[in-house]
Amino acid sequence: MSEPPRRSGTRAVPRILQVFLLCASFVAVHFSTAAPAQAYHHLCGSFYGVSGNDPISYKYSKITNTYYNAFNGAQGRWDTTSAPGYFRYEKNNGDPEVEVRDEGHAWDDWARTSWQGCTFGYWSYDEVYIVFNTSTMRGLSAREKKLVAEHELGHAYGLDHEYYTCANPGPAVMRQGTGKFSCGSDGPWYDDVKGVKAKY
Repeated sequence: MSEPPRRSGTRAVPRILQVFLLCASFVAVHFSTAAPAQAYHHLCGSFYGVSGNDPISYKYSKITNTYYNAFNGAQGRWDTTSAPGYFRYEKNNGDPEVEVRDEGHAWDDWARTSWQGCTFGYWSYDEVYIVFNTSTMRGLSAREKKLVAEHELGHAYGLDHEYYTCANPGPAVMRQGTGKFSCGSDGPWYDDVKGVKAKY
């Protein structure tokens, strides 16, 4: 009994289609523009009752002109973003949400933001403390001091450190160290603001 004649073209089309779909899948996965990673992480706390245009009070407990200018510029930069709330100076407030000072310390950090704990996702007593270390910040430019102050206000909002580069996924004032100084323009940047919005 003889075999039926083979039709060479019938299996060729599905094989070409399989190869095409495989190549198209590879290109879609490896060369499409993915949504950028989020350059923010959160600390344990945040300010209670801040949304929309609610004030976040701050007061200088001890400040020199250099760090007054740095902090004033930083809070102004945050206030021009769409992050919830705004920072309001309250000279006579005995219990502000943010207390700011500068002083010399032996520790290596440029500045530190501290709090007394977190309760149900909020700062205990609804307050944080920002201290600029005049011993280590002395060599920074005015712009760099302002970026450090923006970084500390990010901590006050509840943002944690980031370790991304300026380009991957984008600049973040919450980046630790000197890397943020070369990111161009001034922060806070898109992902910093997005991180605050996600927190509140």
